[in-house]
Amino acid sequence: KKARAAWQETIRGISPDNAVLITRQNRKGSMILPGQSIFILETEPAGYIIYAANEAEKAANITLCEAHAVGAFGRLTLAGREADIEVAAHAALGAVERINQGAT
Repeated sequence: KKARAAWQETIRGISPDNAVLITRQNRKGSMILPGQSIFILETEPAGYIIYAANEAEKAANITLCEAHAVGAFGRLTLAGREADIEVAAHAALGAVERINQGAT
């Protein structure tokens, strides 16, 4: 099955209250700090999210908050400085496109 980015969103300038709420939901130790931006990506099928996460981490200095590859859709959540998130998002989306081209 072809990979597709089913949904994506970048949220810039997280407030202190929202940083606490988001971090509280994810109790795995990766914190989102006030002022950071976050990028959320969902792929179909779910397994491709791991490749996208790997490419994003190689491309920029970001925090991998979640890479969930179970079910029909995989979900990736990244946090970091706005410029780093832009680079990481571009790398993650590019990875999904390359899967369909057969080049990894």
